[in-house]
Amino acid sequence: MDRAKTSPVFSGQKLRETRHSRGMTQAQVAERMGISGLYVSYWENDRHAPNGVNMVLLLRALGCELEEVTE
Repeated sequence: MDRAKTSPVFSGQKLRETRHSRGMTQAQVAERMGISGLYVSYWENDRHAPNGVNMVLLLRALGCELEEVTE
């Protein structure tokens, strides 16, 4: 099975859209996660992707599902 076709790929644009739809700032998301707001900026600009732990924290902070921030 081709892993690239079955594994979700993080999307900074979808993260930004999800955050905006919830009326949250980058700083608010970061505060809920207990991290620097710079991380959220990097993720939204596709400079980096969150690791497994940060992905779980991100989903909890936004109150969303994995599909909302992946392609």
